[in-house]
Amino acid sequence: VCNLNFENVLTNISLEIFEGDFIAILGSNGGGKTTFIKLLLNILKQNSGEIKFYEDLKNKIGYVPQNATTVDGVFPATVEEIIKTAFVNKKSFLGKISIEEEKYINFLMENFEIINLKSKLFVELSGGQKQRVLIVRALANKPKLLILDEPDIGLDNLSQTKFIENLNKINKENKITIIFVTHHLGIIEKYITKTFHINGTLK
Repeated sequence: VCNLNFENVLTNISLEIFEGDFIAILGSNGGGKTTFIKLLLNILKQNSGEIKFYEDLKNKIGYVPQNATTVDGVFPATVEEIIKTAFVNKKSFLGKISIEEEKYINFLMENFEIINLKSKLFVELSGGQKQRVLIVRALANKPKLLILDEPDIGLDNLSQTKFIENLNKINKENKITIIFVTHHLGIIEKYITKTFHINGTLK
């Protein structure tokens, strides 16, 4: 990211993120953290500056937006159905996902301790449970980059610890690059490789 500017929100942001990094992005409310993420995802377009990926990451980015758990939808989808929407752009989704994909989903659900919720309706889950379902959905397609916007909101201390440990595991074992937006480092501090403070500009 080089000399990135967006309206009056972000000014002259330059930084580098490498494959396998576990990045924490810190900053106060209104400081531009979520705007920065949306620029990376091409949801927003910068006024000037450059965002460059050194390989094509189309369909290789997993993303869980801020406050995603508050959006329940208008249909009675189960946890399993929510997770399998990760394959909506794949041909296999029109029929049936592969055995390998099914096994990987179950593996993720076990690791994030939601396998017992497989048949429950998403709208019936607690905030922390919903968050874990959305993380599993974001990981189901085996992304190379995982972007999480304040994903620890709504998790109690025990769930948060297990959640962070699982993220660290997939970061180390699968070399998935993680960008973790948060207000405070807390227990994530011992796992991260870099920290960027964004408050209008890079601090």
